[in-house]
Amino acid sequence: MSHDDFEPIPGLPEKLPPGERVLWQGAPQWQRLAIEAFHVRKIAAYFLLLACWQVSSTVHDGGSWAEAIKAASWMIILMLSALFLLLALARFSAQTTLYTITNARIVMRFGMALPLVVNIPFRIIESADWRMLARQSAEICLSLDHSDGGRLSWAHLWPHAKAWHLKHPKPMLRALADGEQVAALLAQALSNHALSQEVSSNPARPLRVRVNEAQLQTGAA
Repeated sequence: MSHDDFEPIPGLPEKLPPGERVLWQGAPQWQRLAIEAFHVRKIAAYFLLLACWQVSSTVHDGGSWAEAIKAASWMIILMLSALFLLLALARFSAQTTLYTITNARIVMRFGMALPLVVNIPFRIIESADWRMLARQSAEICLSLDHSDGGRLSWAHLWPHAKAWHLKHPKPMLRALADGEQVAALLAQALSNHALSQEVSSNPARPLRVRVNEAQLQTGAA
């Protein structure tokens, strides 16, 4: 039984209000999520370095190559166990994640043990930065106006949050296969939303989407 069995619309906790429509939905690629969020390559390199150090140390102390390899074998076993666990977590995380962009907000549904839905209205998005990490993998990082509305917890967002931004978490759409197209769609959606808002007494705040290092001004909200 999947999360979708309990949702009126996949990825959304309730039906959309009148006038709101889904523009795009997608999920992370689990292989790229394992590399970019769970850092399996860095962890494998770390354990291999420790194993090489163990072999070198044993041989330097007068041990045979057989003894050195035996001494390092437990490190290899530990590495394989850790990688297996992280790959499983990455795959399960990707399978239980669904990103949704509507004409009024971004919705992130994720959570392996306890499903969590995060609504990010366009009105609190200050900027969105798109970055290509591999040939078929990109990410979109959102900077939010944390003075407007509730606070998001970095721990609750992980792995869909930018690393080390604990005080002011930055939600991320990770490991997207079509990141450039999604960034362009988001820029247009933010622009349309800004133009549709009535002029208020509050100072206008520019919304920005960075695509290929070029900052797109999308109007004011």
